[in-house]
Amino acid sequence: MSVMGRCRVPHLLVLLTFVFSGERIEAQRAGCKNVHYDLVFILDTSSSVGKEDFEKVRQWVSNLVETFEIGPDKTRVGVVRYSDRPTTEFDLGKYKTREEIKEAARKIKYYGGNTNTGDALRYIKTYSFSKEAGGRLSDRTVKKVAILLTDGRSQDYVLDPATAAHQAGIRIFAVGVGEALKEELDEIASEPKSAHVFHVSDYNAIDKIRGKLRRRLCESK
Repeated sequence: MSVMGRCRVPHLLVLLTFVFSGERIEAQRAGCKNVHYDLVFILDTSSSVGKEDFEKVRQWVSNLVETFEIGPDKTRVGVVRYSDRPTTEFDLGKYKTREEIKEAARKIKYYGGNTNTGDALRYIKTYSFSKEAGGRLSDRTVKKVAILLTDGRSQDYVLDPATAAHQAGIRIFAVGVGEALKEELDEIASEPKSAHVFHVSDYNAIDKIRGKLRRRLCESK
């Protein structure tokens, strides 16, 4: 093979990888095309996470958003971060396009502090899906979904606020990293637990569950 031919092969492989990656993302979007969500990420920003690992969390959120049909009449995305107390990073109604949300996800603030997961669950139940926050309460075809990511034991109780959120029609996925407690993740997550609880060894592994999480999310419930 000529030098020119050898040079073309890597470029061709890069091009094919890009094309197939694009096709895979389009196929993932198509899988949920007929289901629209008010989707809120609940992100643990306590001191145990650390700045370096939280950068991986930002990228994980951005990557997940890439696979949804985003728009005012499609899926809306909001983010709540919590440590000592929960805080809205951005509401469901704030951003209208996928690129706007991905850009905002890459800028989510990290503060450190304690891990008050119960407070975060109360907060999303009372505020994050409300009309004020951009929630579509009057549209029964829109599913309310929360994805909670944490890496440790909560310093407050989670069962009662989680149950209240479930009763309010919020479907919760609980993603635990490292030393997150399985029993606590089970208390947080919706039924069946086997479909709504995920656990990975460290933050390097969270992107590996992205496809599985999204498939479970797209299954009608």
